[in-house]
Amino acid sequence: MSDPNGMANEGRGEGRGPRGGRGGGASFSAARGAGLVAAAVIVGIVLLQVIDDGNDGPVGDGSTTTSSTAVATSTPSDTTAGDTTATTKPVTPPAEVSVLVLNGSGRAGVASTLTNELKAKGYKTLAPSNAPTQAGTDVDFKAGKTAECTTLAQSVAKARVKPMPNPPPAVSEADCIVVIGT
Repeated sequence: MSDPNGMANEGRGEGRGPRGGRGGGASFSAARGAGLVAAAVIVGIVLLQVIDDGNDGPVGDGSTTTSSTAVATSTPSDTTAGDTTATTKPVTPPAEVSVLVLNGSGRAGVASTLTNELKAKGYKTLAPSNAPTQAGTDVDFKAGKTAECTTLAQSVAKARVKPMPNPPPAVSEADCIVVIGT
């Protein structure tokens, strides 16, 4: 049969699609669409892995781990009539928080292990040492370092945060002293 326009095979037969390319019509379009969707999913997964900040667990998993703490304060001298701005204390980065870890557990090496873990998280660690045996683990904070030591304590299993005793458990200029107990 011949085409009224004089184009006998254009757009039909011999496995050619309507635009002259090879293809099987709707099934080829569906396969191409599925391939594009799969490629988009793969690209999305790769991008999510690249921008992932390394937090454990899904968003909203109920964990209390935080990477920073900000304290807002306001005094009458900070505000004027109609002005509602508050000053915020900047968060001290781990590299500016000095930490001393003491072993009060009686188990060899635990202070060194925790010191290395905290160093890997960016804290300025001092040489670990020993302390008298005690029950439980404490994170003692120097005056004015409550927020920093509370954040640090989230990296220490079952730690209690409390003010630095007087005298401190070790002679040190550390902002936070971690005493690992039994």
